[in-house]
Amino acid sequence: MTAQQRILPRRARQYLTAYGFLIPYLAFYVTFVLLPVLWSFYLSLCKGGLLGGTEFTGLQNYIKAWNNSLFLRALQNTAYYTLLVVPLAMLSSLTLALLIDKMAPFWQNVVKSALFLPMVSSVVSLSIIWKAIFIPDRNGPLNTLVGVFGIPPQNWLGNPDLVIPSIVGFEIWRGYGFWVIVFLAGLDAIPNDLYEAARVDGANAWHILTRITLPLLRPTFLFLLVMGFIWNLQLFDAVYMLTAGGPANASATVVWYVYQNAFHFENLGLAATMGVLLLVIILILTVLQLKYIPSEVD
Repeated sequence: MTAQQRILPRRARQYLTAYGFLIPYLAFYVTFVLLPVLWSFYLSLCKGGLLGGTEFTGLQNYIKAWNNSLFLRALQNTAYYTLLVVPLAMLSSLTLALLIDKMAPFWQNVVKSALFLPMVSSVVSLSIIWKAIFIPDRNGPLNTLVGVFGIPPQNWLGNPDLVIPSIVGFEIWRGYGFWVIVFLAGLDAIPNDLYEAARVDGANAWHILTRITLPLLRPTFLFLLVMGFIWNLQLFDAVYMLTAGGPANASATVVWYVYQNAFHFENLGLAATMGVLLLVIILILTVLQLKYIPSEVD
């Protein structure tokens, strides 16, 4: 047997070993991700529901969706919510991460645990707590707080102008612990030598922040921006628990309306169509962000 003949079986065994490790993941991915996505595309071309069965109708659901005023309102609400929550979460989490980064390691771990606790808590229980905070009565916790500044009591979840900002506040509190930890990881990856060299050259804190810290956090910014849009365009649980889409559909989001069509209106085909359209929107935004927002460090 030649040397080349001995190498080929060895390479074949290496490939077989690699594919053997990949098979469980691939089976899980195909079963629970790829097939449901393909099935959703098929359902978007059908009408009917879970109980009555489905019937192929072609592109009729797509025409109905774009002519559905409530779906368009849900798209508008979802976009408004996302454009509010992502910048605010990013700014607040970056500010807090910069403060935590100066703490001793022990206190850093304490604060990280406290911040991350809402993320691993039940959304149902957190929603009940925040419903009590949002009580529109004068004696409600949030109204008592704003009353200190002379602001009259507000119906936070019952006012169409305040309901989405209220949900934004809840979602930032619930999830920005993850953003803080990601920013802290990005800050830890910046070499201390750069800071020391900048101080030797006479740079002040503002110069260090704007010319070293923020530029070197570009990959972290891009990651959080992309993931923030992906997660928040799929907002459902807070709307379902706090407002049920009200008042007057002012807080209806796309995923909440998909749920309503699938399980309340027995219109699985239209629900799948709206889900596909949301998927396309998210894909387009993700591609545009990855293409046009620089992540390389100069």
